[in-house]
Amino acid sequence: MIGYEILRRVEQAEVPDHPLDAHTERAVLGARDGRYLVPPGIDILELGLISAAGRFELLPIDGNDKPLWDEVVHLLVTEPQAERQRGLLLRSYKALHAMIQEADELDAAVAEWSARGAAHPVFGMLRLEAIEVWKTLRHGSEPLSEPELDALHTAVARRVAAKLHAHVVRERPGTTIRR
Repeated sequence: MIGYEILRRVEQAEVPDHPLDAHTERAVLGARDGRYLVPPGIDILELGLISAAGRFELLPIDGNDKPLWDEVVHLLVTEPQAERQRGLLLRSYKALHAMIQEADELDAAVAEWSARGAAHPVFGMLRLEAIEVWKTLRHGSEPLSEPELDALHTAVARRVAAKLHAHVVRERPGTTIRR
């Protein structure tokens, strides 16, 4: 198995831009750049992927990228757990904010997207990179200390900053990342 997709039952009105299989009525959590595929052995609730309370399903995906529907794990996320998830994502966002020169522009864009009732793509980027950082740098299953969490969130922010920097350099040559 290569990991778990996170699914949530939805109605078509909740995801108007995406086709919904009427049989399953599920949406896969993800971002424009990809789905959230959490590797086995990583605590999903450490990653900041699920920002809303509710019922979710963890769908195992095998080595051939095929879903294992008979092995779905049901997950109930409480409001305190969802609030902690939002806090974890915000932790990575704050680390990113401290690294980039365009922080004020990013804040303005996030506010604009929020006013429209949508999440800014940077949050999807942070979530996708959190999965990658945890996959490569998270060792063991014991709870993380605050310094360990800081180091992982800083690594997430660094990866997103590099991607943003590459995009900005293409758009505006001569821009740099604060370190």
